[in-house]
Amino acid sequence: MAQVNGINGLNNYATQLRKVTGLDNSDQTVKGAGKTFGDYLDHALSGLNSSMKVMDQSTTDMISGKQDDLGQVMINMTESQLTLQTAVQVRNKALEAYNDLKNMQF
Repeated sequence: MAQVNGINGLNNYATQLRKVTGLDNSDQTVKGAGKTFGDYLDHALSGLNSSMKVMDQSTTDMISGKQDDLGQVMINMTESQLTLQTAVQVRNKALEAYNDLKNMQF
């Protein structure tokens, strides 16, 4: 890792870090062309939906005898359970934040 000397070195390091993590917006021609919160939420909900479909299909296949790997079915069930629990917790936090904003007095 290169040494960071002065403010220019820090800015260069931050720019390189943004490029590596994919958070660099310098190549966008239109301001605001990045993803919005709604895009991230839509992506998360579609991931939840696909996880639940995979779990449902693997359970159905296990019951009908098309699949004989119980371990994979349990992994799919656990994965979808954790995804659903995460979605519920995010929803709870969003509702809590909304209620806090609603109850603020100006």
